[in-house]
Amino acid sequence: MKPQLSVTLVTVLTLLASLALAQETIGVVKRAKGHVAIERSGVQVPVIAGSELRRGDRLITGDNSFANLTMRRTAPLAVGPKNEVELDRYAADAFPVVKRPAPPILQGLASFFAVNRQR
Repeated sequence: MKPQLSVTLVTVLTLLASLALAQETIGVVKRAKGHVAIERSGVQVPVIAGSELRRGDRLITGDNSFANLTMRRTAPLAVGPKNEVELDRYAADAFPVVKRPAPPILQGLASFFAVNRQR
């Protein structure tokens, strides 16, 4: 394969992957009151209950407005009046890291050595 063709192929695949990631739904608006809008690609779209939230969206609330959001694999989010929130920071990773405790035998050994270290 020619180098120029492979660079073009990699560029196209990267662009397609980023577009697919941008369209991924990361949450849903459960409740909205007042002037609440989603800014997506520079365009503000009014929000109603059930509106989907995507990576790259920005939630904007006006005076006396609020929104309750349910984000995927994270805690619910409440946004009060006069706020602009970038939703990327509240998006959960696609593959969360699971931390498991050490096996009980290792926990016991660690405790034993920690207590008996002074002797």
